[in-house]
Parts: sequence; structure tokens; C-alpha cells
Amino acid sequence: MIAKLRIGAHVSTANGFLQAVAEARRIGANTIQIFGASPVQWRAPLPEAQESRKFRDACDKADIRPVFLHAPYLINLASPKEQLGAMSRTLLEKHLEISNALSVDGVIFHIGSRGTRPQKDAERKVIAALSAILEKVPTGRLLVENSAGAGNLVGDTLEEIARILSGLDEKRTGFCYDTAHGFEAGILTDFSVKGIDDFVKRIDGSIGIKRLWAIHANDSATPASSNKDRHANIGQGHIGAEGFRNLLHNKMLRKLPFILEVPGFDEEGPDKKNIQILRSLVGERTTLR
Repeated sequence: MIAKLRIGAHVSTANGFLQAVAEARRIGANTIQIFGASPVQWRAPLPEAQESRKFRDACDKADIRPVFLHAPYLINLASPKEQLGAMSRTLLEKHLEISNALSVDGVIFHIGSRGTRPQKDAERKVIAALSAILEKVPTGRLLVENSAGAGNLVGDTLEEIARILSGLDEKRTGFCYDTAHGFEAGILTDFSVKGIDDFVKRIDGSIGIKRLWAIHANDSATPASSNKDRHANIGQGHIGAEGFRNLLHNKMLRKLPFILEVPGFDEEGPDKKNIQILRSLVGERTTLR
């Protein structure tokens, strides 16, 4: 028997956490990603206890799991500017506290740009910052997301992410792989069955497959190794529907939540059509690798 696939999307919390659950149900998502607070502000208040409880109950009732927060885009743990680095640590710490308040499954975040800082120095800085956050907030999980590679961003290769995660608690820190970012950074450009099998082996040999906890399922609007972060709807980009079919039929990857961050066919964000496309790609094949 094939385990129930977890296919969902980033959904808005602009009208509250409960509205995010309603939106997930409307588009047919059974796993979601949300913002715990504004993605473009340094302020990150904890949700009220009653609101958190209602959100958890609604997710349970709708069988929506896992649930992740996405940290604000302001965060730059690798910055050569000490004040920005300190503010970033505090903001990610606050979002880890929000994830605990909401009882969700972790916070997905981008490491940021090292600017003119040497790569090894930037990685040491990031490890120190994450270690401090984990010590300050003793529960909850953090997921590093790979970058598309522009602007001296840290985390655009499996090796960089592996070096950072190797110095951190493996039960509390993991990896979220973004298909568009990885394609644009040149991590995975061959979406054949063999190419994906080889990719899974590369993850296991560097980061460890047990630390891959989520996939951002996004087609790429730009060519392979472009280093440009541009998402496309499933089947409308350079990865293509066949690439996602092969991803979904890999026996290791299909166990993970696939979370869409695409523009949507109506340009209003991830939608039911994109989710239906992913599910239809699974239905088109009866045998799995």
C-alpha cells in the first residue's frame, strides 16, 4: 500500500491562522507552510494561546500535517554586518518560539548572503548563531533551505549546507530542499529517474537523507544554473512535469511533504490546479522505484 502523499502549499495568514487552514482545505492541501509573523518586519509577537489552540485543533481535524513556518526574508545569519547578524539571530529565535507556541513542525529559513566575508568565516558565523538559538530556545526544529546562488548567498550547494548542519543537533536541525533553487544553482539539473536516484545518494552522503525533512516543489522560470530565483507553476518551467513525476516516484522523496510556492495559474499564489497536477503525476504511474 502506498502511504498517503503529503502535497500542499504556502498559504496566507493575512486574515489569521484559522483562515490559513480554510485556504488549505479550499485548494486541497494536506500539508502547509505559513508565516508566523510578517515576513518583512523585525517584530514577531507570539500568538495568543487561544488562537494557537484553535489553529492546532483545526489542522488536526482537517488532517493537515506537517505544518511549517517560513522565517522572514530579512534574516541574514551570514552577514558581515554584526548588527544585522545579531538582529537576524534574534528574529529567527522569535520565530522558533512562535513555532513552539503553534506546535508546528519547524521553521524553514534562508541563511543569507556573506557579502565580502570569506566563505569559511561565514559558515562558522552561521553555526555559532544557530547553536546560540538552539541553546536559548530548547525545543523546536530549524530547517535550512538551499538558495538559488545569487549574491554570495550561503547554502547554494549540498556541501555548504552539510558543513553547517554537521556542527548542529541532528534531531533539531534539518534540510528543506527547494527544487527551483537547486535547479537554478546547479545542484540538481537532471530530473531523469537516474538523475534523481543519484541526487538522493548525494544528499545521503553529505547531509544525510534522514535530515531531509521537506521539499519546496517549485518549477523554475529560469534555465539550469542561472542563479536567478524565479518560480514557475508545475509543468510551465524548465524542470517540467516529467521531472516532478520522477521526484514523486522516488521511494525516499515521496515520503516527504511537497510544499508549493508557485505563482498560481491566476497569479494569486499556490492553487488547487497545481496541487491537482502533482497528484495526477503520481496517478499516471503504478510502479515505484
